[in-house]
Amino acid sequence: MTPSLADIIIPPMKNEDQRVSARIFIGLLVGALIGVLFNLWGENPTREWILDNICAPVGTAFLRALFMVVVPLVLSSLTLGVCNLGSGKNIGRLGGRLIGFYMATVLVAIFIGQSLVLTIQPGAGISEELIESSRDRFESQVAGLKERSAMVSDSLWPGIVETIIPRNIVFEFAETNMLSIIFVAVVFGLALLSIDSHRARAAQDVLGAISEASIKIVGWIMLFAPFAVAALMITAVSQFGFEVMGSVLMYIGVVVLGYLFHFFITYGLLIRFLLRMPLKDFYRRAWPVIATAFSTSSSNATMPTTMRTLEKNFGLPKSITTFSVPLGATVNMDGTALFEVVAALFIAQVFGIHIGLMGQVTLVILILLTSVGVAGVPGGSVPILMSAMAALGIPPEGIALVLGVDRLLDMGRTVVNVTGDLVGALYLARVEKIDLTEN
Repeated sequence: MTPSLADIIIPPMKNEDQRVSARIFIGLLVGALIGVLFNLWGENPTREWILDNICAPVGTAFLRALFMVVVPLVLSSLTLGVCNLGSGKNIGRLGGRLIGFYMATVLVAIFIGQSLVLTIQPGAGISEELIESSRDRFESQVAGLKERSAMVSDSLWPGIVETIIPRNIVFEFAETNMLSIIFVAVVFGLALLSIDSHRARAAQDVLGAISEASIKIVGWIMLFAPFAVAALMITAVSQFGFEVMGSVLMYIGVVVLGYLFHFFITYGLLIRFLLRMPLKDFYRRAWPVIATAFSTSSSNATMPTTMRTLEKNFGLPKSITTFSVPLGATVNMDGTALFEVVAALFIAQVFGIHIGLMGQVTLVILILLTSVGVAGVPGGSVPILMSAMAALGIPPEGIALVLGVDRLLDMGRTVVNVTGDLVGALYLARVEKIDLTEN
């Protein structure tokens, strides 16, 4: 039998999931290379036709397929997970442990970003010409983002009540409002625990079938992933503003350095000493999640892959994955928080605005609060960032300086976010003393 390209580049692996992971890696590299060539090629009718009629439909089909399965998967799995936990006391204990873990890692991420940006000072020396050209280039985009950011403060309190408790379940599900979906799933799970056992068992059987079918669909979607990842990378890289990247290279470097530090050092220490797992083994098993997050820039789109990978590659039981992953994808935003603090202080440095000690503390609190429930879609954190900037007197219009490279940084922060979801789920399994099967 003739070996595939994946088998030639990467040694044969022991199961189909690992072979798909290898193909995804190849698709990512090939897509990035073609994207660079397309970028150098420049705008022309042929390139735009390829992007619009080949790459965009393939990437969109993949993303929409993943989003399609998010709501039924999360609703059925989380409701079933609550039933399997057995009582509200167990739910409170697990939820408290998980949220405490997530808040701790988010704070670490914020302090990493804050330390790097204050030490390296990437905003010093940015020219007025770059500021003006960025404003002109992204004027309409900034106006739309500014309008959305004005609603952020109202959504914290008392607006968070309306966000969590839906008046119309169907509407919130259609909008993929994860806080509402989690609330509904937990309430229905608790309700099933309190009714007649025979009827509850019938409902749980239906939910179990929906959950298993959703996971099966995710497996089918991931077979298409190598081609979709390549298409998404071609589209993203071909539209990078390399001229803008050169002008804000220090800023990009600080953000990426923060990502890498948190990804390898913070998570590495947790994986090695808290989870007691070899780092190489963890990252090898986690590769499908990392690749999907990087190419889609969406925590929500990656969620089905995260749940499937935890169950198949790490051996976590559904009772853990169905509870921890939806919660993590909603409240665990380490990469987003790190990006926001670096971007806000970078723009403050550019405009010569001094942020004192109390301002720095306020920024940490604002980012910690607003990072919870950030839309798990590409660019979902930008309006949140602009709201935090406005609260500290930093011109929100300064966001134009970083919009040209945001897609690149969005890919990185999504990887950090979903890796945190993996580590959080494994942490919960560890503290609950669950034996993980070797895969």
